[in-house]
Amino acid sequence: MDKPLTERQLYGKYISILLRLRRDEMGYTQTELEEKAGLARTTISNIERGKRTPESYTLSKIAIALGISVDRLNEEVWENVKKHKDNKSSALKQQDSDLYYRGD
Repeated sequence: MDKPLTERQLYGKYISILLRLRRDEMGYTQTELEEKAGLARTTISNIERGKRTPESYTLSKIAIALGISVDRLNEEVWENVKKHKDNKSSALKQQDSDLYYRGD
C-alpha cells in the first residue's frame, strides 16, 4: 500500500495541476508563461510536473502573469487538499476536470 501524501506534498500536487489548468485556460504554452512571468526556462515545466513547488516569489510572478491573485489560487489549492483529505482517497487519480477549480 502506498504511503499517504503529506499535506505539503498534496499542496505541491494541486498547485501544479491548477497552474496547468489556468495556463491552458489562458492559451499559453509553458514557454510563453515563463516569458510573461520573467522566469527561467523549464521553471513552469518543473512546477507542472511536480518536480518543484514554487516559492512565494515565483508563485506571485506566475499568478500575475495568469491574471489571478495568489490568495485566490491558494484558496483553490487548499479546497482541493481538504476535499482530498475528506474523501480519504486519492482525488489526484480523478480527471483534472473533476478537481475543484473556479477559474475567473
